[in-house]
Amino acid sequence: MKARLRSEFFELLVAQLVRCKHVLFSTRPVARALRAVERREAFDDLYLHEQMLADAVRVNAYRAAIERYVTSRHCVMDIGTGTGVLAFLAAAKSPRKIYAVEHSKLMVDYARAAAEANELNNVVFVASSGRKFRPKEQIDVIVQEQMGIALFDEGMVETIIDLRDRCLKPGGRILPARFEFHLEPVQLRPSERVPMIQEQRIHGLKFPRPSTAPRDGYCFREITAEQIEFLLCDPGPAFAFDLATVTHDQLPKRFCVKKPIVRRGQLDGICMYFRAIFDNDISFSTGPHAVKTHWPMLLYRTQANAYQPGEVFATEVEVPDLSDHIEWTWRIGAQSSRDA
Repeated sequence: MKARLRSEFFELLVAQLVRCKHVLFSTRPVARALRAVERREAFDDLYLHEQMLADAVRVNAYRAAIERYVTSRHCVMDIGTGTGVLAFLAAAKSPRKIYAVEHSKLMVDYARAAAEANELNNVVFVASSGRKFRPKEQIDVIVQEQMGIALFDEGMVETIIDLRDRCLKPGGRILPARFEFHLEPVQLRPSERVPMIQEQRIHGLKFPRPSTAPRDGYCFREITAEQIEFLLCDPGPAFAFDLATVTHDQLPKRFCVKKPIVRRGQLDGICMYFRAIFDNDISFSTGPHAVKTHWPMLLYRTQANAYQPGEVFATEVEVPDLSDHIEWTWRIGAQSSRDA
């Protein structure tokens, strides 16, 4: 009896905590802050770092760029060093100094142990966020891997602009600096479709639209190339930029995509992916036609809609906060995501 009451008490306590979390997430500034904390805490997860280390496309692209652009004369910064792998690749070029900056104390301790295991003594580990880091000298090369699934959702642009303006030597280099961000209409494979509840038809049954708006993030799901049947349009970036030159004033408040349909099919959603460009020879993409990386793509789910070649696909995305895609408002034709 006591055990059952104890169990019921703890269930009630947990339920109250969950409700508190939902209330907090319903307040946008608090929700934004909580998501930022969750993202930072995610980088304590060793499995995530194992995925990044196992991503040969990612590692080989960085290694090729470091081989090409880091010299013994340089002072290098690896921002968000994690396990230290990119700093260690730079160490092979014997630069005069390498700062490996990481906000997670857990990962700094691990990276320091990994450096000792590899007998690397030219890496200076700094337990700090990029915003707080104050090097004693200007940096020649910033090595950065701040890209989230939706490209901007780890605060890459804000972090690197700040480091560039404060720390990077004039003429210094950012690896990688150039990016292309894609918003592409896709048809999924039939087995991968998950219709919205008001579209479901199960043995003659139908389901009404919910009376209350779904929680933030409802319209998003992660997907891989194998789940996509094809793109309805020829791909082209919705936004391209260079971290070496972009300013805060040039960051978009709206993405506008308008292009012809080239393949007859069903719109199941809009696929978000990016291409990271080190130079004209070295780059990688997280898109459906590229070699798989550890980054999945992010699908913004839409109601199914048939398109024919010659029709025009159009969408506008309002971007109040570039680093928080949950806050974005989508309009496809005349339909807003706030009405979906």
